[in-house]
Amino acid sequence: MIAICVDCWDEYPVARKNLGYKTCLDCGEANARVEVARKAKCTAPAFNKGAYQYVGSVEIARSVGR
Repeated sequence: MIAICVDCWDEYPVARKNLGYKTCLDCGEANARVEVARKAKCTAPAFNKGAYQYVGSVEIARSVGR
């Protein structure tokens, strides 16, 4: 059985596919770096007796607490 990356169409180890990954290590690392950069811009303000809420855009920030 062959595992093919959905991003670059290269082969990657079947054991990685069995773990649930659909990308090779290189593409997976690139996707992870993009996600880390996106999450670094999010904030999680604390509310009195409320749960944390991620604020990832200006529109969401305007509606927080309403």
